[in-house]
Amino acid sequence: MTQNLLTAVLTTASVRDKLASGSSIISIGSIGAERRGGSYGAAKAALAAWNASLSGELGPHGITSNVISAGYIADTNFFRGQLTDERHNALVEETHNKRPGTVEEIAETAYFLASPGARHITGQTFHVNGGAFTTR
Repeated sequence: MTQNLLTAVLTTASVRDKLASGSSIISIGSIGAERRGGSYGAAKAALAAWNASLSGELGPHGITSNVISAGYIADTNFFRGQLTDERHNALVEETHNKRPGTVEEIAETAYFLASPGARHITGQTFHVNGGAFTTR
C-alpha cells in the first residue's frame, strides 16, 4: 500500500496547490487491479478509485487526473529477475497482439494524456496491455 498507493497520494498532495489549469496528474496502475493482483492489485485498484475522486475535485480547476493501467511491460525490473520463460510466454499469450508492451508505449500514453488533445479526458483508467484485459 505504501509503494503503490500512498506515495502517489502524498506526492500529489504535496504539489496540489501548485497545479495550474492545464496540469495533468498521471498515475501508473496495473492490470493486477483487475485480476490476480492480490494485495498489490488491491493497492492499484485503490489508486484508480482515488484518481477518479481526484478528477472530480480538480476537474473544475482545469486539471485532469488519469491512470495508465499497464499490463506486462518488457524491459522493466517489475519481476526482479524472477520471470521465467514459461511465465513470459504465458503473459504474452494473454495479449491480443501476442507481444509484451514497451516502456516507450507507456511513455507515449503519458505524453498524450498530458497533451492539449487530452484536456477533456479525466477520471479515466487507460488499459495499456495489448488486450490482455479489455473493457466495454
